[in-house]
Amino acid sequence: MKTLRPLPQVHADLESSIARSVVDWAVYVFIVLIGAFQLVHYPHADDFLGDVTYPDLARSLLEKGAYQIRLLPQTTLPPGLPFILALVGKFFGISPAVAFGVVAVSTVMGLITAYELLRRVEGRSIAVIACLLLASCPALFGFSTDVVFPEMPYLLASMAALLLTLKIDRTQRGIRLVFWVLLLAVTLVLAVLIRSVGIALLAGLISWIAVSLLTAPKTGQSRVFKFALPLAFGLAAQLSWSIWAQHHESLEWQLPGYPGSYLSQVEVKNGQDPELGLAHVSDIPSRIGRNVVARAVGFSELLLRRNVSTFWSSPAIFGLVLVIALGLISSLRNGGQLYDWYFLWYECIFMVWPWDYRDRFVLPIVPLACLYLWRGAKTIMHYLIRRPRSVGLAFALLGTLLCICSATFALRLAAFPVNPGHVRGDHLQTIAATVLWGLLGIAGLVILKMQRDNHATFARKVRVAESVVSLPFWFVVTVGVAFLVVTGVKTIVAIGQNRANLDATKESLYPELEASDWIRTHEPPNVVLMAREPEFVFHYAHDPTVWFPPISDAKVLMDGIRRYHVEFVVVARHQPSYWLPTEVDCLQALQQAYPGVFRLSHRGPDNYVYEVEPALERN
Repeated sequence: MKTLRPLPQVHADLESSIARSVVDWAVYVFIVLIGAFQLVHYPHADDFLGDVTYPDLARSLLEKGAYQIRLLPQTTLPPGLPFILALVGKFFGISPAVAFGVVAVSTVMGLITAYELLRRVEGRSIAVIACLLLASCPALFGFSTDVVFPEMPYLLASMAALLLTLKIDRTQRGIRLVFWVLLLAVTLVLAVLIRSVGIALLAGLISWIAVSLLTAPKTGQSRVFKFALPLAFGLAAQLSWSIWAQHHESLEWQLPGYPGSYLSQVEVKNGQDPELGLAHVSDIPSRIGRNVVARAVGFSELLLRRNVSTFWSSPAIFGLVLVIALGLISSLRNGGQLYDWYFLWYECIFMVWPWDYRDRFVLPIVPLACLYLWRGAKTIMHYLIRRPRSVGLAFALLGTLLCICSATFALRLAAFPVNPGHVRGDHLQTIAATVLWGLLGIAGLVILKMQRDNHATFARKVRVAESVVSLPFWFVVTVGVAFLVVTGVKTIVAIGQNRANLDATKESLYPELEASDWIRTHEPPNVVLMAREPEFVFHYAHDPTVWFPPISDAKVLMDGIRRYHVEFVVVARHQPSYWLPTEVDCLQALQQAYPGVFRLSHRGPDNYVYEVEPALERN
């Protein structure tokens, strides 16, 4: 193992690794095979059984030339993915096979692009590890074969933008530079229109150029010249979409947060429970802390394929965040690159996000998180050689503190084993964390004792130890990664087999589907419905559908029912409920305030269809 150097590494040092090797082609083949399996094992049904929002928006673009759903303009979700689906659908139609095909192709190309990016900026080792682990991740496969969402197209667009930036930054002049610049401009436009968080790319580009102007004026001026056009295109696309959305916003209910703009959603205390109202400044620290823990747990579970305990002193939380932060700081120390600033802005956006964690929020950033985890570990090794006393002291203090905290969690869990805030297996994880942090503290004391030698002697000892453990270390890493990849592939195959034996009644939205089918076959056309999943019910019932909002105030709900002339209310039971208060709670409030108005017309599996009695409703 080579002696570790300060980060970030000079990209020119890695030019020799850009030539393709057998390892590269093996990674490409693996990713393509996973993508092919994904392409075949989507839910084979005549229609979409999951979220229908993006396919229906694409169909609206094709058939009506309007960006709307449920006859209302869509002003929350940017039009990038619907536009791509409409473009493909113009030739092949908009069906589950086509839509999931777009997702599968985006997954393959996104992973290969991420591999190329990591290979250029840090070398093959981390590129192979990160991309094989992500490609074989069951959560990624399950997500990409369950719903048509923009995360994988965004992964492709964002990784392509970062890779193009590297190419442009190294190209001095000529037709090739013009081509890369124009391609980057198009890619940035696509990124911000596929997902709103693409604005992190624009913020990162501005930050990167600004820092370059301050630290290396000539380099900064060159970057202004090269990236002004792509930045202008990206900003223009974001501004145009924001203006259009603001002018066409049509809210059915006066409710804070969703379906308003993302900025208005950030202002609420809890996205899923809008009745809690707007957030205060005092709410922000706890929100950030909650999001840090949730994202660390999510990232760890994606890579390790197992549940991770949520106690903050867990190595999979505190240790992970600390090492990634060290890697990012070391990368930004000399001004950084666009991917450094993009990662920082992306995480800052989700630190203040008011919604519960979902894997899809972290999937597009996993390759970069792996990069900084790698760089953070290398930074620790670098400072262990250069500043052993500081590292030893930090190890001793942190190890002792975290050992005590983990032991406290372990004792608390032993005393109160029934804890709904923790997952099964927490007790073993707290014990393991206690032992691990204790060993870190002991290692710190050993380092402090050893560093009494002169610096050169200690550095030589560290290098000798490094060379001795290098081969065993890489053997363990290789075996560990191979084990995770193999177990991930086995789980993916099992998920694919379940997809082949599709049972629509087991799908999460089956209650809404069954209720919609009943309404379509038993009631006259064009009755006005109200449902918590209005897009899905509208898709299957083919009737005008109003959103059943999470509002407990019966008068507000009844005023809306009268205003929109609602004739049937669809109530579905979901455990747990995504929105609070639940549909059942909201309906009970209505029935108590307006007895006799709602008559049960149909009861299905976990669903109820209530008819609104017109005469009583007017009273």
